[in-house]
Amino acid sequence: MAVAANAMAAATRPHALVIPYPTSGFINPALHLARLLHSAGVIVTFVNTEHNHAILRARGLDHGVPDGFRYEAIPDGLAPSERGVQDYGWGLLRSVREHSGEPLRELILRLNLNAPPVTCVVASELMSFALDVAAGLGLPAFMLWGNSACGLACGLSVRELRRRGHVPLKGHQA
Repeated sequence: MAVAANAMAAATRPHALVIPYPTSGFINPALHLARLLHSAGVIVTFVNTEHNHAILRARGLDHGVPDGFRYEAIPDGLAPSERGVQDYGWGLLRSVREHSGEPLRELILRLNLNAPPVTCVVASELMSFALDVAAGLGLPAFMLWGNSACGLACGLSVRELRRRGHVPLKGHQA
């Protein structure tokens, strides 16, 4: 009887899927939020890219994960040879946006086969494709800004810098 009650309670708990942009400046704040959500009783699925997930496994950081907290991975679309190039940041951003939407959708659908289903998506601001995936599945989605206020101000200024012709820098492509 207690087992059935525990299963029913788990089935009604909220389940947040947290997906940070795959660099440490985005992963760390998202992981802090995920841990806070979990401590409040929310089931959490933390989504890494396959590349970052392999690093996590190699360091043994995916062991000893508490009940109701899991790590999953989706591809970032980059070939290993593309990780060492000078514009890795822009290349990663373009690749994630082009190649990770459908794998994320498939992951959510797979997770929804088991109780409890995903009830919301929390994505870092550079993972905006996750908002479209969530909307397509009828899930509420939220953006996490984990950077400093200075980073926010810089990000909000890019459009104006482009309008004035200051960006992209001469000799560089964005």
